[in-house]
Amino acid sequence: MKALVYKQPGDVRIEEREIPAPKPGEALIRVAAAGLCGTDRHIADGSYRGAPGIVLGHELAGVVVEVGSGVRDLTVGTAVGVDPNLACRACERCRAGKPHLCANAQAVGVTRDGGLAPYVCVPAELLAPLPAGLSPVHAILGEPLSCVVHALDRAEIKPGGRAAVWGLGTAGIMMIQLLKALGQTRIVGVSHHEDHRRLALRAGATEVMTQEEARIGLEVDLAVEASGSPSAFGPAFDALAPGGTLLVYGVMNPEDTVALKPEAMFRKELRIVASYVGPSTLDRALSLLSAGTVDAELLLGDRLSLGEAREWVLKQGPRRKAKAHVIFEHEEAMP
Repeated sequence: MKALVYKQPGDVRIEEREIPAPKPGEALIRVAAAGLCGTDRHIADGSYRGAPGIVLGHELAGVVVEVGSGVRDLTVGTAVGVDPNLACRACERCRAGKPHLCANAQAVGVTRDGGLAPYVCVPAELLAPLPAGLSPVHAILGEPLSCVVHALDRAEIKPGGRAAVWGLGTAGIMMIQLLKALGQTRIVGVSHHEDHRRLALRAGATEVMTQEEARIGLEVDLAVEASGSPSAFGPAFDALAPGGTLLVYGVMNPEDTVALKPEAMFRKELRIVASYVGPSTLDRALSLLSAGTVDAELLLGDRLSLGEAREWVLKQGPRRKAKAHVIFEHEEAMP
């Protein structure tokens, strides 16, 4: 089978791989589809640590075709989504009930093989059966949505509030749809991309602004930085009303720094909350997709070949509409 493999920073290749066999506690998944994420780009350029030689792809869904010994609650033929984050269950953070902050964490598509290949072996504990009627292609949105669900949990949103989202990629549009479901009365989408602003309005934003417009007089109770750009941090912070919360969600580079105004935090009693990955929120995310609370068709963008996916992670080729993804056809039976 052909797989998209990370070798080292700046070096991502399509390689021929054998279909793997599941080890004890694992399941072999026939991948239906895999999404492409900014984290894949960060791995490819070396700003996010990935294990050399792994198959990329941490947003995936498919069908169980074989299980290893010891797997009891999973049957062949089950359509599943994947939570890529594997905790050790033994470190201090895991014992404290924070497995998403595990000191020894592994992750599908980051430290072990992922879903940008027709087949992948995944620990059975990371698999969630899909709700009836939810297609595996739509289910690739489950992983990023699970992270958004966790982020909004941490923000402790109250109905009737005002919110603004900087960065209207996949996560930002998901944020807007969930903010609408959570009863926010004003939802502002902020982006320098006109097509992203139009999509935000379709997703439920009450209004949209350019980054320059958002610097003038905008006041909200919740400001979400979902762009991963340090230049958005200051305007998002400045837009906070007294008692407001800044949710830091976008992935910045490790060397990025931002200016902070502690006197304003003190005087206005502001909060800054950050969010990483979603602990045990995949089932909720899949349910939101199944119910249509989050519109998968609104989010799915360009379908790419594996070669085009390689270009995408290396930031080559044309700009692609998010969520870019790869669908595997599986015309031949597994040998």
